[in-house]
Amino acid sequence: MLDFSIKLVSGPQELTSLVARLDAAPALALDIETVNWWDRQVERVSLIQLAFRENRQLRVAVIDALAGLDLDQLRPRLELSTVTKAIHNAAYDAVRLSRHFRIHTSPIHDTMLVARRGGEKRYSLQAQAQVHLGVQLDKSQQRSDWAQRPLTIKQLRYAALDAACTLLLYEDQIARGLAAGYQLREVSQSRQTSLPLNHALHPAPGLIDIPQVAGAEASAAEGLGAPAMALLGVVTELAGRYSPDRLAVSAGRERVGLAGWIIDQALGSETDIDEDTAKLAIAELCERGLVSLNAARRLEATESGERLWGQLKPT
Repeated sequence: MLDFSIKLVSGPQELTSLVARLDAAPALALDIETVNWWDRQVERVSLIQLAFRENRQLRVAVIDALAGLDLDQLRPRLELSTVTKAIHNAAYDAVRLSRHFRIHTSPIHDTMLVARRGGEKRYSLQAQAQVHLGVQLDKSQQRSDWAQRPLTIKQLRYAALDAACTLLLYEDQIARGLAAGYQLREVSQSRQTSLPLNHALHPAPGLIDIPQVAGAEASAAEGLGAPAMALLGVVTELAGRYSPDRLAVSAGRERVGLAGWIIDQALGSETDIDEDTAKLAIAELCERGLVSLNAARRLEATESGERLWGQLKPT
């Protein structure tokens, strides 16, 4: 079991103290938890996790982003050019920090991008932690309600462990001479309020070519990556089965039955799809009007989505 301390930061004095402690950290690992991530209009960042070394000891601060804190205090540390920020799939985490808090994280070492560029097929944080760190991540809290307060001990442990493993994976990759920078692009901003709540930049490579789409669906299909294509198929063929959270988790872990076959056809049976990549794909499908939530808050394809899948569907 990994040895690290966890500190929940939910008050202004705690945040000020944390920011001062980060001054001496040569590198940080960053992770976030979100709610309503499939709808940009109501999406919120719930937690910001920062892992760092202090006197060689591994520490993780879990910041409550719904607690009304002045998170502008984090900006100098997260934008400081002399401190590397390790993120596993920066296309998800860094973009949302920029969108909601106008924090433009830099420089970024993307541990997932390193794994992909190195030719690894299993590049989710869970797979990378097991292979390179010998750590088995407990993902039982993946579908937790991150808007609930107070958070449970299991939720805090889960959130902190992902950040801790990202920092350890970064250290391992640097020791192996591996690096992959991520450049944050300009994103549209939607300033997040602090009230509690009761298309991927690096799309995963597919093993099949997306067919040429004709008709009214051509514009909706433009730039659609293999993960989004696969999940559109799952939602269309299994209408009403998955909530957004369940599909994001299942896409990488439950490659069985019809859903597994569709994903394997799009990505290949040996290729991983991590939770954040699945979230990006689902959010993109929702934003393009290809899928929507029904009254039971389950995903269904729209008429446009059904027509598009009819052209994309493997034969």
